[in-house]
Amino acid sequence: MSAVTHYRCEICGTESSNPIHWFMIECNSDALKVLRWDTATASAPGARHYCGEAHASVYISRWLEAACTPARPDFNRPSAE
Repeated sequence: MSAVTHYRCEICGTESSNPIHWFMIECNSDALKVLRWDTATASAPGARHYCGEAHASVYISRWLEAACTPARPDFNRPSAE
Protein backbone atom coordinates (compact mmCIF):
# COMPACT_ATOMS: atom_id res chain seq x y z
CA MET A 1 0.00 0.00 0.00
CA SER A 2 1.49 3.35 -1.03
CA ALA A 3 0.93 6.67 0.70
CA VAL A 4 -0.81 9.48 -1.17
CA THR A 5 1.16 12.72 -1.20
CA HIS A 6 -0.77 15.96 -0.86
CA TYR A 7 0.67 19.25 -2.01
CA ARG A 8 -0.39 22.62 -0.59
CA CYS A 9 -0.46 25.93 -2.45
CA GLU A 10 1.86 28.42 -0.74
CA ILE A 11 -0.61 31.28 -1.30
CA CYS A 12 -4.13 29.97 -0.61
CA GLY A 13 -3.51 26.67 1.18
CA THR A 14 -5.47 24.57 -1.33
CA GLU A 15 -4.39 20.94 -1.11
CA SER A 16 -4.30 18.38 -3.92
CA SER A 17 -2.99 14.88 -4.46
CA ASN A 18 -3.41 15.38 -8.24
CA PRO A 19 -2.01 18.87 -8.91
CA ILE A 20 -2.91 19.36 -12.57
CA HIS A 21 -1.94 22.83 -13.90
CA TRP A 22 0.12 23.58 -10.80
CA PHE A 23 3.54 25.26 -10.88
CA MET A 24 6.65 25.06 -8.77
CA ILE A 25 9.15 27.76 -7.95
CA GLU A 26 12.72 27.25 -6.86
CA CYS A 27 14.48 30.35 -5.60
CA ASN A 28 17.14 31.90 -3.45
CA SER A 29 18.17 35.51 -2.92
CA ASP A 30 19.77 35.75 -6.40
CA ALA A 31 17.56 33.69 -8.72
CA LEU A 32 13.99 32.53 -9.21
CA LYS A 33 13.00 29.65 -11.48
CA VAL A 34 9.41 28.77 -12.45
CA LEU A 35 8.88 25.10 -13.33
CA ARG A 36 6.05 23.07 -14.78
CA TRP A 37 4.69 20.47 -12.43
CA ASP A 38 6.82 17.36 -12.05
CA THR A 39 6.15 15.06 -9.10
CA ALA A 40 9.81 14.16 -8.58
CA THR A 41 10.86 17.81 -8.51
CA ALA A 42 7.85 18.79 -6.39
CA SER A 43 9.00 16.41 -3.67
CA ALA A 44 12.49 17.96 -3.50
CA PRO A 45 13.39 19.97 -0.40
CA GLY A 46 12.77 23.68 -0.86
CA ALA A 47 10.31 23.34 -3.77
CA ARG A 48 7.40 25.75 -3.50
CA HIS A 49 3.99 24.77 -4.86
CA TYR A 50 1.35 27.00 -6.47
CA CYS A 51 -2.14 25.95 -7.58
CA GLY A 52 -2.06 28.03 -10.74
CA GLU A 53 -0.52 30.86 -12.69
CA ALA A 54 -2.19 33.56 -10.61
CA HIS A 55 -0.75 32.34 -7.32
CA ALA A 56 2.69 31.72 -8.83
CA SER A 57 2.53 35.35 -10.01
CA VAL A 58 1.72 36.55 -6.49
CA TYR A 59 4.87 34.89 -5.18
CA ILE A 60 6.99 36.21 -8.07
CA SER A 61 5.76 39.77 -7.37
CA ARG A 62 6.59 39.44 -3.67
CA TRP A 63 10.04 38.04 -4.46
CA LEU A 64 10.79 40.88 -6.88
CA GLU A 65 9.58 43.48 -4.41
CA ALA A 66 11.82 42.06 -1.68
CA ALA A 67 14.80 41.86 -4.04
CA CYS A 68 14.33 45.40 -5.35
CA THR A 69 13.69 47.14 -2.06
CA PRO A 70 16.60 49.43 -1.21
CA ALA A 71 18.45 48.79 2.01
CA ARG A 72 17.28 50.80 5.00
CA PRO A 73 19.72 53.36 6.32
CA ASP A 74 21.61 52.37 9.46
CA PHE A 75 21.26 55.42 11.71
CA ASN A 76 23.41 53.80 14.41
CA ARG A 77 26.47 53.75 12.17
CA PRO A 78 28.62 56.90 12.19
CA SER A 79 28.39 58.86 8.95
CA ALA A 80 31.47 59.24 6.77
CA GLU A 81 32.51 62.88 6.64
